[in-house]
Amino acid sequence: MTYPGFVRLCANAIAARTFDAQPAVLLIDLEGVSEAVDMDEHAAAGDLMRMVASRVGREVGSLGVLARMNDHQLGVLFPSLTSPAAALDLAYRVVSAVSTPFILPSQRQVQLSTSLGLVTWEAMGLRATADDLLRGAGLAVREARRAGRNHIEVCTAELIAVADETLAIGKDLRKALDEKGLRVCYQPLVDLTHGSVVGFEALVRWSHPVHGHVSPARFVPVAEEFGLISELGRMVLSTASAQIQQWSSTFGIPLTAHVNVSGVDLANPGFVTMVEECLATSGLPTSQLVLEVTEAAVEPQVETARARFDGLHDIGVRVALDDFGTGRSALSYLQTLAVDILKVDRSYLDDVDESKADDLLRGVIGLGQALGMEVYGEGIEDEEQRTRLRRNGCDIGQGYLFERPLPAEDAAVYLRQQAAPASYALPFG
Repeated sequence: MTYPGFVRLCANAIAARTFDAQPAVLLIDLEGVSEAVDMDEHAAAGDLMRMVASRVGREVGSLGVLARMNDHQLGVLFPSLTSPAAALDLAYRVVSAVSTPFILPSQRQVQLSTSLGLVTWEAMGLRATADDLLRGAGLAVREARRAGRNHIEVCTAELIAVADETLAIGKDLRKALDEKGLRVCYQPLVDLTHGSVVGFEALVRWSHPVHGHVSPARFVPVAEEFGLISELGRMVLSTASAQIQQWSSTFGIPLTAHVNVSGVDLANPGFVTMVEECLATSGLPTSQLVLEVTEAAVEPQVETARARFDGLHDIGVRVALDDFGTGRSALSYLQTLAVDILKVDRSYLDDVDESKADDLLRGVIGLGQALGMEVYGEGIEDEEQRTRLRRNGCDIGQGYLFERPLPAEDAAVYLRQQAAPASYALPFG
């Protein structure tokens, strides 16, 4: 059965529901189908999907109706489910069946994994339609995929509420981008010895007309999900490079602009060209731009990141690895990436055994310096943390000890005060 027929069956099942039985949908998302076909010229996706459907169909039996939704998904409709536990039991059997290797006509063995989402009509509300059921199953599959391979997720009212909120934030974020409703703030980077400002990290902030301040931790993932992250990144880069160029000219200080880059941007082959265009428009020299990338953005695409970093170096832009020390495999690729700056994660400054913490901090800073990199500290909140960083060889840092992220007009006042002859060269402590 195909997708349109499956939707019609869902609608019929909803119409025929009874007090003690309700329709439910199990969505089965398969991972590895396209890779298996790409590696075997004799294989076809349709053949592999039929093999999968045959196994799943044996497990489903008379409990439900099986349909092929697309090239990598199957759906099971339970027209009249009396116990969600029965559907969950079937889901676990499906995971086991699909996890067993398949033998292609070429005799090559293929290993697939799956993510499953289960939704009942009741969970979607008493007015739920067939489309609502499929949306709920899709939401559950997405959560299952995030949890890892061969995971099963059940759609709940909480999951639907989060999805609805995310959709609303996405729409409002689109509007905010169109109407210039987002603001770029600037947190100073400071020479830890002399106290002089050497640059600013550009951080986007959003004051929602109804909900007030929306945390970047909330809206940045939404921007990624809705395909807005590249537009958001370009806006921040354009705004920050123009602002830093203006301040550099006004105060006679070659300030650096630090701008965060998403994993989506790293994957874009045209990213380096976009950076060049922004710098050409703003007039900021390439040597005064630092693009910051987290370990989490690099780890899934090391080879792509390597190509992108090399391209940035070719035009004179530096790269910083942000939140260093929080990833799992940084040491395996750090020596081969064109990284100029390590930003030590603030967790290294937490209040633990100071002697051991200093050994660890000194080791991380020494590693970066041994690889020819500058090392910056972040999250500096008090003098003791600043002193520890200086004592262990870190020269530049940022944090609330110096200043929180400021709107451009306030950052200009801060910079003017720091650049005054009487204070510009005044050391801390």
